[in-house]
Amino acid sequence: MMLNILVIEDEAPIREWIVYTISNLSKDFNVVASASNGKEGYELAVKLKPDVIFTDIGMPIMDGLEFTREIKKVMKDVVVILLTNFEKFSYAKRAISYGVYEYLIKSDIRPKDINELLRKVADSIEGITREVLDENNSEERIENKGKQYSKAIKRSMDYIDDNYKDHISLGDISKHVFLSHEYFSRLFKEEVGENFSTYLTNYRMKKAEYLLKNTDKKIGEIANEVGYANTGYFSKSYKKCHNVSPEDDRY
Repeated sequence: MMLNILVIEDEAPIREWIVYTISNLSKDFNVVASASNGKEGYELAVKLKPDVIFTDIGMPIMDGLEFTREIKKVMKDVVVILLTNFEKFSYAKRAISYGVYEYLIKSDIRPKDINELLRKVADSIEGITREVLDENNSEERIENKGKQYSKAIKRSMDYIDDNYKDHISLGDISKHVFLSHEYFSRLFKEEVGENFSTYLTNYRMKKAEYLLKNTDKKIGEIANEVGYANTGYFSKSYKKCHNVSPEDDRY
């Protein structure tokens, strides 16, 4: 798929090298524009709606951290890749919480690194597009379609639909939607109204309730089918959610 890319870097030689490198990696990578500061980059991003943004941290007028924070307010699904120096590493870590997916050390950047990262982004976006277009008639997904969620949150809910029987960690699902776990956690709570772990538990308990009341499966079997290896922990979680033990809720 074609990726539209914006490059924001105040040092002209580095900016020009990145633009040149990306443009020559693949016909699928299209640099739509470049900017020398965050303010100019923000205006271009809002206008051009790129899929990916490479941005430096230390820039005049609006730095990379402020840019990331502001652009994520209006373009939640855009992939932001941070360009940084070793001495700016602490800022890079903070930027991850603002929604930056990955950071690259400028002195170490190689064309191979950029190519691998952009391929990962392309694969992720293709996956999101396929899932958004997929018609699924499950009750939970019909309910989700009636609400306005960002693509990342919609995809995370679909991931739970498909994998609730297995172990699911915050790290697993944040990688699946191509976001840092800090930013994903905040975005999920903001859009859904409850944190990820609470949503997952409630989802599993809803599935368990259905199995209890509509099948003759044993409690241990039901626990396994909704992602719990420990039957005792499952029963405790069920009672906390439904105010009744699974044994008593069956009849």
